[in-house]
Amino acid sequence: MGINADVQKLEVGSVVELFELDASNIGGIVQRFHGYNQSSPIWWKGQQYDPWAIEAEGFEQTGEGEQPTPTLRVGNIVEQEDGTSLVGIISALCLVLDDLVGARLVVRRTLGKYLDARNFPEGNPTASPDEQLPDEIWIVQQKTAETREFVEFELSSALDFSGQMLPGRQIIAGVCGWLTKGGYRGTYCGYTGSRMFDIQGNPVSDPTLDRCSGLISDCKKRFGEYEVINFGGFPSADRIRG
Repeated sequence: MGINADVQKLEVGSVVELFELDASNIGGIVQRFHGYNQSSPIWWKGQQYDPWAIEAEGFEQTGEGEQPTPTLRVGNIVEQEDGTSLVGIISALCLVLDDLVGARLVVRRTLGKYLDARNFPEGNPTASPDEQLPDEIWIVQQKTAETREFVEFELSSALDFSGQMLPGRQIIAGVCGWLTKGGYRGTYCGYTGSRMFDIQGNPVSDPTLDRCSGLISDCKKRFGEYEVINFGGFPSADRIRG
């Protein structure tokens, strides 16, 4: 029994919600955090999610064409190692990165019993990196409020951001649709290999530099030039004439 069976039970268990803010496409870095009232990080799939003051609203899924615009309120004060408070940490980030517009927020959900063993003093025999609900991907649309205590952002669905309408996918010639549906190395992409390349297609050995441009050439580099690939685009779409 996995997470899909668990969520159908009357008593689901402890659902754990984790956030990944990827600002690498706008000149920033990838940051991972959780909003629970604990001072320690949460480890999931070998990645560290640090504690942060977060209020998330409106993260609902819908089968309608028009997608919701949730809000993410993030604490603007961080406590430093010496015990002092640093005010305006998110405001400073907004100044440098144009209010984080265009950054990608990935919401990940699993159950507590599947978290990495290092979260538990005695280990976790039920830990499983494969047991999770599908990732939700959102794009920072605009900053809507800013105070000394918090900064609030409005998000849009990655589906809306790319002009995609449910239930189908937007037909784009030569660009992989999995970048906005699950992301690179996500459920739909399916790539789990060791070959890594940066956004320009150059070989790299550092996992933090591993990025996919969405081009079919990048897909072939990873899966193999003459192997079956899982390209999520429509290479022949630009050949169709009305």
